[in-house]
Amino acid sequence: MESEVKVIPEQKLGVINYKGPIADLDILISKLMGWVDAEEIETEGEPFIVYFSPRHEVNQGDAVYDVSIAIKEDADEKDMIRVVDMIEHKVLSGKHFGPTDSILETYAKLVDVAQENHYDIIGSPKEVLVKNFFNCDDENEYVTEIQLPIIEM
Repeated sequence: MESEVKVIPEQKLGVINYKGPIADLDILISKLMGWVDAEEIETEGEPFIVYFSPRHEVNQGDAVYDVSIAIKEDADEKDMIRVVDMIEHKVLSGKHFGPTDSILETYAKLVDVAQENHYDIIGSPKEVLVKNFFNCDDENEYVTEIQLPIIEM
């Protein structure tokens, strides 16, 4: 697995804060993307998930997570969608290819890279849905970019 350190610039986000089963993810992505389409909002990048529950536990019941997308300009909030500002931050990034059943292996490799390079992981993991259930029919072709917020020690 290849990894890199990236600086994510300050961004404005459309966000759905959620507590519930991870199985609701497709519904939440649909709501978020429906809002983007209905309000004719320009986006920057792909939708992503930030997990506040441990990633290995999200399939075992309720999870706490955000579903978000970066937007170019301010927009009107609607229903459960809020608009927030995210500050610039540094991440250790790596890509997982294929179904998410084995994504924890990619997380483990990224944690190893962080330890080897003396990076301190300082926040919740983010999964960018580069190629996933909302834009791809074959799980074997999924691409998920994992971003771990870090500081260099």
